Amino acid sequence: MAAGYFVFLTICLPAQAWAAVDFPRVIGYNAGSIGRGGNAIAIGDDPSNMNINPALISETENNALEISLLTVFKELEFTYTGTNNNSYTSHDKDRVLLVPGISYSHRDKNSPWSWGFTFAAPDFVASDYTIQSKNFGPVNGFSEIIHLRFGSAVAYQLTPNLSIGGRLGIDHGWMDLRLPLGLAYLDFGQCDGFGFSAAVGFLYKPTENLSFGLYYESATLMQDMESKNADGFISLMTPWGKVDFPDLDVKINDMQFPQNLGLGVAFKPSPAWRLSGDVKYLNWNRHWDELEVEFSGAGAVAMDAIGIPRTLKIPVHADDQITFGLGTEYFFGEIYTLSAGYHYGNNAMGDNYTVPFIPAEVEHTITCGFSVMPARNIKFGVSFGYAIMDDSTASSPHPYDQSLEMQLGLPTGALNSELSGSKTDYAVQIIQLSFSVYW
Repeated sequence: MAAGYFVFLTICLPAQAWAAVDFPRVIGYNAGSIGRGGNAIAIGDDPSNMNINPALISETENNALEISLLTVFKELEFTYTGTNNNSYTSHDKDRVLLVPGISYSHRDKNSPWSWGFTFAAPDFVASDYTIQSKNFGPVNGFSEIIHLRFGSAVAYQLTPNLSIGGRLGIDHGWMDLRLPLGLAYLDFGQCDGFGFSAAVGFLYKPTENLSFGLYYESATLMQDMESKNADGFISLMTPWGKVDFPDLDVKINDMQFPQNLGLGVAFKPSPAWRLSGDVKYLNWNRHWDELEVEFSGAGAVAMDAIGIPRTLKIPVHADDQITFGLGTEYFFGEIYTLSAGYHYGNNAMGDNYTVPFIPAEVEHTITCGFSVMPARNIKFGVSFGYAIMDDSTASSPHPYDQSLEMQLGLPTGALNSELSGSKTDYAVQIIQLSFSVYW
């Protein structure tokens, strides 16, 4: 596990990306799922679908191993009022993200039990800009929020038509934010923490051509994310000049990834066609309405001296999401499969809260895919997704300004951040590659 974890981080971290369609959550974990609009709740053709519904591993014939690679291509622009009150457009520096995954499932034909494991990134978002700030000149505006999970799953076939499954996950999350906000510049350093999560799922197949899936996944039970080596930093521009508060230990309190649940159906009206649909509910608002950031260490003592609070609340104001996917697949015998799909998710962040460092707003995603089985025990798959983005204009003053001015004791309008009245413009495409072996 440790070696695989190192390889995963080595590939994932050098590149930066934006949201993976549902806020920062991926819509699917393999090419087959992405190609049909992210649908996976009722279809057990790939072992990585246990990341959604663990009961699906009961569909494994003997052994299945899947390796996948998600590639995200994006162009991000942030237009704002910066240095000398001029208008600037900053571009995200990195254009590509590579996110690998691996899953394995096993079933003994003489037993009702199945088991498996999976290593994946359910949530990720990142950006990297040079911002021409109003008070500090060119500074780095940066975000990195990543959620990794190693999950083990087990399923039991209650009857020939009904299976139940469960999954336990060891979760690792980290956040790194650097925010230029007018009179203030906040650098949280890299904060991380470990935790656990669990999921339960059902698969019901009243006939060979019709299946229903149902799952529930808990919120993560993750420790507060903390920085290392006192690498947090705050700068404030005062009437007497710039004041720095280095050597800050930073803790992000109760940063959890959300509980979610879903229902899916798949139907084959003929041997050549399969239709599918999924609907999900993701409870973002419970833990993502605001981020509570706590400062300590040597720099916090200096903050006390001039009355800056050690705890700040960042108003992310993420809303819950209801998403759905619709997909169709056409099978050319047992060798080739073509797929197409559509995925919708309501906007988790309103325009007023537009922030280029936190996930972009994706509402519509159009997908297609292709797979081939050159031998009975080998499958290659590729899928493509085009995200239709909701380019937004933030309110002026920005809600971050209003919240932080009140917490810092500043008069209304004093912060005057680059976020106020800013505009975002995004373009995102994804390519998912999968390779599976069955034996």
